[in-house]
Amino acid sequence: MAFLRAFLGWELFLEESFVLFLAGQKPPRGRPPYRHTFPPDLEKAREWVVPEGRPYAKWSIAAEVANRAERHFRSGGPFASVLRANQNTLEDARFIRNAIAHDSASAFARFEMVVRTTLLTLPPKLTVGGFLSTTKPATTPPISFLEFYIGRIDFAARQIIQT
Repeated sequence: MAFLRAFLGWELFLEESFVLFLAGQKPPRGRPPYRHTFPPDLEKAREWVVPEGRPYAKWSIAAEVANRAERHFRSGGPFASVLRANQNTLEDARFIRNAIAHDSASAFARFEMVVRTTLLTLPPKLTVGGFLSTTKPATTPPISFLEFYIGRIDFAARQIIQT
């Protein structure tokens, strides 16, 4: 559940920081990103990020958020470069999140793909929790996959707000 909460926090962070920057809010340090669009208020900014034909904007897919950032900010603002640089890790995290949140064969198959890619094997009867508590190979000091993914999400968030 800690991983699920961390990933949900990441999605909320992306949405809130994106909308605030779009509305002209400054980051803690430096200048706000150069905007291509200028919504009159926060409510309009929230509406403008929703793709046409959808009831809401998705924040879990790094490539979609990077593309959205390029439409609203010069060079994608602080989002596009950070999301693209961390895209593989963020996609893996999304697949792990989906395996926790959805009881479906396709979600678990994608999770198994992440496990095979990172561990080079699929241990028998491996659960998502078991994987997240496993020590990530070649890390010094040794850290679990849970610590690794949460650390990478935290690092990406810090890069976004320290523009």
